[in-house]
Amino acid sequence: MSFLRRLLGTTDAVEDARARAGEQESSQPPGWNLTSPEVTQTDDEVTLKMAAPGLDPSTLETEVDGDALVLKARGETGPHSTINLNERLQLKGAGDLTQASVAYEEGKIVVRIPKSAFPAQPSA
Repeated sequence: MSFLRRLLGTTDAVEDARARAGEQESSQPPGWNLTSPEVTQTDDEVTLKMAAPGLDPSTLETEVDGDALVLKARGETGPHSTINLNERLQLKGAGDLTQASVAYEEGKIVVRIPKSAFPAQPSA
């Protein structure tokens, strides 16, 4: 079983959370992909990248709420079209999410969580 599946229960935590909430991907602005993040990992961290073009990086705010990261930001998708991001990333099995870092890079929200933030897992 993969590290991500053991710790997070899935490699698509955002998609699972949306499915439980009954939200549809079509409610997102054009070009956005918050439901199927690109998930990668190294020996030291897990990284989630989600396409969200048009956000103003200076407005990006994060807070930890239990086993979830709450992401908020504002931006524009056109001359008369504003967007407001208010997403809750439910990360089942994540430990200390205060160690996570969130950035906005090249039109993507990038969440990095050090593996040291996760509770120790027994060896398989």
